[in-house]
Amino acid sequence: MKGSKSLKAAFILLCLTLWISKCNNAESTALDGSKPSLAGAITIDPSIFWNLFNILPPYPLIGYYNEGETTFSVEENGEADITIGIENPPTDGSTIQYRFYPNDNIYFGTDLDPNTDASLGYLTISFAPNPQNSNFDYKTTMNINGAQDENCLSTVYNLVAVDVDSGISQTLKVKVNDIDKCIFVATNNGAGYAGNFAKKAIDNSTFAGPVEVADDICNSNVPDGVNKDVAYKAMLVVSYSPSGNLRNTSTADRVFNTYTKYYSQGGKKLAYSFISSTTIGFANADQWANALGTSGRIWTGFSSIDWTAGSPTTTQCGGLAPSGAPYSSWYSSTATGTQGLLTAVNGNSIAEMTTTDPAVVIPTLCSQKRNIVCVGQ
Repeated sequence: MKGSKSLKAAFILLCLTLWISKCNNAESTALDGSKPSLAGAITIDPSIFWNLFNILPPYPLIGYYNEGETTFSVEENGEADITIGIENPPTDGSTIQYRFYPNDNIYFGTDLDPNTDASLGYLTISFAPNPQNSNFDYKTTMNINGAQDENCLSTVYNLVAVDVDSGISQTLKVKVNDIDKCIFVATNNGAGYAGNFAKKAIDNSTFAGPVEVADDICNSNVPDGVNKDVAYKAMLVVSYSPSGNLRNTSTADRVFNTYTKYYSQGGKKLAYSFISSTTIGFANADQWANALGTSGRIWTGFSSIDWTAGSPTTTQCGGLAPSGAPYSSWYSSTATGTQGLLTAVNGNSIAEMTTTDPAVVIPTLCSQKRNIVCVGQ
């Protein structure tokens, strides 16, 4: 270990010698005084040069993570206690101090100037033996907060800490789990899905019914650019299913939740928050903030723009069993289903209507192919 550090030190000194030699032999160059050169930065703070070679502080920090994780986690707009310690702590019982710096995404209480009570911009934490709990020697619990942002992505950020004695910095990883939800469009690589998408899975007993089939389509096709840490549900109506699992605005399996923000695959705000219900009041002229997509249509099964469900054989591609009773929604290619227009921000986004007076929902033969909207949970 010591030999490795000596080699690194020798290498760094050699690089520094070559750098200075190059500077002494360089031709005169006009400099922008507002941008110090790297050599100038080394003169001001040698730790910057050491950090270029990923040199750790003499007593590095170590994170104590939840089982199976390699980063700390905190919920957006929430707080969490994280445990940090010193790896290979000193044996003489001395104290090691670090200064932790907040940023735009992770914040916490900082030290205050004793004269002005103004924030010093960092939190100093001392690591030392714990006389009351030897198992907690050179460890501490730190409270952090996850900042709120305007997207639906869980993101890993750096928590920067600087060793007070050496001035060398180290980073720990913190994942801010986003509480907002993503919505994306499953397109089957642009081919779309026929309205009887549930039939094959039901025939093969792979899934119990159309709810399971549609949700599997969503969770098997999560694209890049959306949150992959959550499950997704298909935004469509299921009134008849052999599994008994139904989906509409009155069931517990509804895809939207109150007090939740939703964002499109492209990061555009769709609904700031469903405050009092799990639907947008299209009949009252409410609208999405942006369209669900840029082109194409989606299967939905709604019979009108107020999120209601009609006859499965008319709006949900409902197949009939030999007895004549409805067997399952999204099962028949000869029935009809209703669709939403991805570019619409009004009720046509869930039930495309005619322009006649009165307007009526447009049924589509279920042999046609449409996309499926998937909503994060």
